[in-house]
Amino acid sequence: MLEYDPYSYELDVDPYPVYHWMQEEAPAYYNERLDFWALTRFQDCLDAFMDWETWSSADGTVLELMGTGLAGTLMIFMDPPRQTRYRNLVNRGFTLRRIGALEPEIRRIAASYLDRLEGREAFDVVKEFTARFPMDVISALLGIPEADRDAVRGWSNALLHREPGNPMPPKQALDAQVELMRFFSGELEDRRRRPRDDLMSELAEAEIDGEEGLPGRLSDTEIRAFFNLLVTAGNETVTKLLGAAFYWLHQNPDQRQLLVSEPRWIPNAVEETLRYDPPSQYQGRTLTRDVSLHGCNLPKGARVLLINGASGRDRRKFPDPDRYDVRRSIDLHLGFGYGRHFCLGASLARLESKIALEEFLSRFPEYGISEDGIEWMHSSNVRGFSGLVLEL
Repeated sequence: MLEYDPYSYELDVDPYPVYHWMQEEAPAYYNERLDFWALTRFQDCLDAFMDWETWSSADGTVLELMGTGLAGTLMIFMDPPRQTRYRNLVNRGFTLRRIGALEPEIRRIAASYLDRLEGREAFDVVKEFTARFPMDVISALLGIPEADRDAVRGWSNALLHREPGNPMPPKQALDAQVELMRFFSGELEDRRRRPRDDLMSELAEAEIDGEEGLPGRLSDTEIRAFFNLLVTAGNETVTKLLGAAFYWLHQNPDQRQLLVSEPRWIPNAVEETLRYDPPSQYQGRTLTRDVSLHGCNLPKGARVLLINGASGRDRRKFPDPDRYDVRRSIDLHLGFGYGRHFCLGASLARLESKIALEEFLSRFPEYGISEDGIEWMHSSNVRGFSGLVLEL
């Protein structure tokens, strides 16, 4: 019997054979050693995402934090009505209008990095582009000064790193957390003295009618937690999504050539990459009642991983699921989750990824990747490259 271990470095390289085995042989999978359940089929994951009252996020959504009391005040670690209030407040400053207005700046940022790479025989597209570009976009949205962006990027990257054999955050991650919170506290104080046209100022003043006795304004702790979420999850999602796109377009040169000759397919290529190899591999939930599924009894209080990374390769939903096809018709995938916890930054991530691929492929229509130029990031729930050397 195969073991699904989200902490395994070996699994990072290619989890999909294990996912396929789970879908066919253990659709309600239980890991006795680590004491968690996992769902991999598309419909099972979708149903659970929709039923937040049974599949709760309030005890954390990352396996190593679930049940520890360390989940904190992040919006993704909440259930309604608290999560609804938080999301409604954040939505006030995270509108499609604000994101759409960023498009010229997003294109300028992408071009500024890619122009420097022209004429090179090889470069690490992660270290020199995808790891920097999304953090600059988020910084522009929040209003983080350019002089501070490298430091914020370094802290956000350190937060997600895990050491071999230890799923808990190492000291460098905890230190980075302290520095990020200190930085955002200072920025919030500055916005209250001198408001600007940025997301930090918007959230510092955002207010709605209180619901069910909850206050109508976010506390500083809640605002800092959201900024923390945005610079970590938002940064890593696009970094890893673009790395995966560059890798799979190399592995499928006919698909890459199609995008070069017909760029109108690039938005669909973003969706296919999210289906095929998404950055976020699972979302953790805690059961609030007993559930019977696929002949198994999942008890109240059980930790369950909804493996959206597997759901995109479920043959019950997607024909020929292991084929990367940028023209595939996709009515729904779970790369951004679904339901109450659908990714708030999905529209920004899609816009960033579309622009990045357009700008990149217009400059570098052909490239290769050697095996010794690949480095993997190691995290229990985020999968992707920390290094990817392209040879031109």
